[in-house]
Amino acid sequence: MKNLIIDCYTDEPSGLGAPPYLSVHSRYLAGALKFTNQEYEYINIDDLRFASGEELWNDNTLNKRVINHTKEITETENILLSAERIFVIMGCFVDYSYLSCEPPTFTEIEKLLSSYRNKEIILMYALGSKIISKEELDKTLPKNLFDKVIFGNFYNYILFGNENDYLPHYEALSKISVCSADIVKRLPRPLIYEIETATGCNRKPGCKFCIESIRGINHTSRPVDDIVAEMKSLYSEGVRYFRLGRQPNFFAYFNALPNKVEELFQKIWTNCPEIKVLHIDNVSPHNVNTSSGKKIAEIVAKYCTSGNIAPFGVESFDPKVRSINNLNGSVEDIMKSIEIINEIGSKITDEGTRQFLPGINIIYGLEGQSENTLQYNLEAFSYILEHYYVRRIFVRNLTSPHGELFGEKQKSGFETFKTKIVDKFSLPMLKKVYPMNTILKHERVEMVINGDSILRQMETCPERVVIKNKILNLDDFYTIKIVGYISDRVLMGEIICKE
Repeated sequence: MKNLIIDCYTDEPSGLGAPPYLSVHSRYLAGALKFTNQEYEYINIDDLRFASGEELWNDNTLNKRVINHTKEITETENILLSAERIFVIMGCFVDYSYLSCEPPTFTEIEKLLSSYRNKEIILMYALGSKIISKEELDKTLPKNLFDKVIFGNFYNYILFGNENDYLPHYEALSKISVCSADIVKRLPRPLIYEIETATGCNRKPGCKFCIESIRGINHTSRPVDDIVAEMKSLYSEGVRYFRLGRQPNFFAYFNALPNKVEELFQKIWTNCPEIKVLHIDNVSPHNVNTSSGKKIAEIVAKYCTSGNIAPFGVESFDPKVRSINNLNGSVEDIMKSIEIINEIGSKITDEGTRQFLPGINIIYGLEGQSENTLQYNLEAFSYILEHYYVRRIFVRNLTSPHGELFGEKQKSGFETFKTKIVDKFSLPMLKKVYPMNTILKHERVEMVINGDSILRQMETCPERVVIKNKILNLDDFYTIKIVGYISDRVLMGEIICKE
């Protein structure tokens, strides 16, 4: 049977899969098909749009809906015609405007695949849990388009026929993850490859609103040698950008054992000595403010490349909100964890970024929120701004654990809430982290809008740098100087040289 994977991008609390990131979902699915000797092809939503007639350029703006296409039109059409079974991978947790891609809606998928209803079409949905069924999704799904909806780890469906299996099967994954390197030759542009390091939250019970709590999977770490073998297989195919993610808390790896974390990093560098980016993902503050947490922070700062972030799921500094929602760590833990990582990682590197800084996520709309919540947040941010460095301040509206936004009343208050945090904290912190005349290296051209080129480093949640009135070649790298500030996540740059 000829299988086709259509990557429609994923963005979940424990992992990124929207360009410039490649999700574990599409890659592990490809690996499972390869391991079981099943023929497959890979395209993405941009390929479908490009083949349907969307143009790459509109005046002096690149079309982010097709910028990541991997095939020419005729090849995409031939692949679609020859496919017998189509896997559609999608599921974005937040309503977010990405710089260089646009995940599709179900309505768009229905339109683009309407000519292929004679084939078996399977939705591989990255969100959800065992309490969510296809029947419950039917309100938003196109009628009669998908023959099946698969939740959980998609490789479990290929290997075992399990349609709703979130449990990690790491013995099986050790085999298919190595096979997944086969997908690299189908991806022409540089990407950051997500690597799964663990599954499940190490807190029981966890945060009240979180999908990890609903899934209820015990924290399970992948063996070091399995992770290294996977990365080595990708590295041998030319991959140089990695993020150790797909887990709620990197600092909980093997029950927060510093020796195990250091073993992982040492073996990665031994087997992949010319990595350009090696970063981590989510971190829980309550695991940083410990003796082992401080050692792990030192290890991460030592072995990871610069510009790394420990994204803290702070969610709120309001003590009432924190108590009601069982948020991880106390406010004292958070502040101490920010201090620890600053002491270890705030040094400026040769690339112009600081080695390792905390990030902060804040959610509007949590249970217990009141008129006092914003003030608690602003007071905490004022203290942080005065004493520390922080990168990637992400303020978002509350969603359900499965991704949909809540009511209109919540949406209307969110913008005011976010704007005050941006004005009082996010923008001043950006200027503190990136003072005028900062030199930043390895800035990649990712997008062009209205004749301005937008560059970002290939790392975890980098800031955008705008080069005004210059159309630069996509994926070229430059060294730039910061000459101004456009918004809380956008810098103005001046080219020093092409790399």
